[in-house]
Amino acid sequence: MSFKRVATGVAIGLGGVLLGWAVLFIFLNMSGRSYCPAGACATGGDATTGWVVGFFIAGLATLLVALSIAANTASWRKRWLTAFAAGGLLVGLGPGWLLHDAMTGQRVMLDWHAPADYPQAVRGVGNWSVGSTVVRARTDGLTAYAGRDGQVRWELTAPVRESVCAMSARTGKGTGLVAFSGYLKPCTTLTLVNLSTGKNVWQQKIKGDDSFPSPTDGRIALADGTAVVLEEEAVRGLDAENGKQRWKRPVPRDCRAVTVEASAARLLLVEQCRKGRVGDITMRLTSLDAGTGKQRWSSPLPVKTGFSSLYTVSVEPAVIALKERDERGTAAVLSFDDKGRARATVPFSGRTETLAIGNGGFKARPALTALVVGDTLVTAAKDPGSSYVRRVSGYSLADGRRLWSKKYGSGKVYRDEVEALAVRPGGRLAVLTKTVADGTIRPLDPRTGRQAGDIEPVSGRDDLVGRGGAELLPDADRGYVVVNQDGTDAAPPAWGASR
Repeated sequence: MSFKRVATGVAIGLGGVLLGWAVLFIFLNMSGRSYCPAGACATGGDATTGWVVGFFIAGLATLLVALSIAANTASWRKRWLTAFAAGGLLVGLGPGWLLHDAMTGQRVMLDWHAPADYPQAVRGVGNWSVGSTVVRARTDGLTAYAGRDGQVRWELTAPVRESVCAMSARTGKGTGLVAFSGYLKPCTTLTLVNLSTGKNVWQQKIKGDDSFPSPTDGRIALADGTAVVLEEEAVRGLDAENGKQRWKRPVPRDCRAVTVEASAARLLLVEQCRKGRVGDITMRLTSLDAGTGKQRWSSPLPVKTGFSSLYTVSVEPAVIALKERDERGTAAVLSFDDKGRARATVPFSGRTETLAIGNGGFKARPALTALVVGDTLVTAAKDPGSSYVRRVSGYSLADGRRLWSKKYGSGKVYRDEVEALAVRPGGRLAVLTKTVADGTIRPLDPRTGRQAGDIEPVSGRDDLVGRGGAELLPDADRGYVVVNQDGTDAAPPAWGASR
């Protein structure tokens, strides 16, 4: 066989390989096992789409050139053309599969998803994760799912004509604190729930506060051994074992306690007071011992007109996100040391980006797109003038400097938006992004913002992240659980994925 014929055969075989890779990539990308959303591939951008087009064009061009040469070779038989093309296609399948997997990186597989919410009038108001159990609170009660397979472990129905109005931000000793209220009434039914069984440890009536007639966060808190409730005239600490009062802190006249959160042993309380004429408002941040109610320190907040939004990002260290009603007032994340002295101020909006901290979907226990890792505030953010939350940034809690920033979704058609943040065991940061409704887990080092592992598209279906907010709950054993606020649309209320 002449060199010309051998070269022609090799070219035809190479064309078969490239065309085969194009078909293989299309098949793998459309299948559940190897689905890689645009922008989620390890190579970044619309990687697989570009490679498919490249392979197709290169393969087609190679075949056309080879066939043109073969057409001018009288002794070249057509069956050899077919043999070389088919042989190249088959031989290239194995390397093509490996190349595709190398490009897309590690993936997580959808293990389970909960059925759609019924009745459709309910919405998620908060979530807890305890060991292998995930608890989703809706307005009509609580449902616990097994993190491994999504089986319903127990359900707790809200009292007749009452809805979930408040939840503790943390759980303690396998229990969670939840409160219920009637229509447009304050939270008055307080319950400590055993999260292994769904049974009430105890339940009692409290006074509540008429200023908060709808579901809201920060009205109750749970430290180790102490349940804390905000009432109209006092802050009370209850024994978590039996609900009996341990201590009581009166609220000063013309003041009200607006939010409280707990760590294992400390409380962070915000009080607002009205002085003199309308509009003259002061606010204080106070740290208390959870077991005794004794004040550790108290610090005035830079507020004169009250707040429009207020979130406790961390109790230890003390970090709050505060937006004043006055547009020219305070709108920043504020950090404090262990003596109550002000440290850093990180403005919500600056020249480089706008922080996106509040997740408005969950009312009783917001799933904030901000958290504290060590002495770093990690938060989702938007570019100036953009409505897309496509950044995650780290700020120093010592001086407020931006330490790093990571942007996702550089494509013009597909925009990856940051949906949720979580810290995995070991301190690695997990970022949940979505493109339309696809979910992708992106690991980051919270100290540097650098990628700290494989990007992990979630395979199994393409409507995993719904509207209205979602929370990412890392599972140390298997992978991740995601809970959507709105479980009545195409996205499931909750789903679990593993590597």
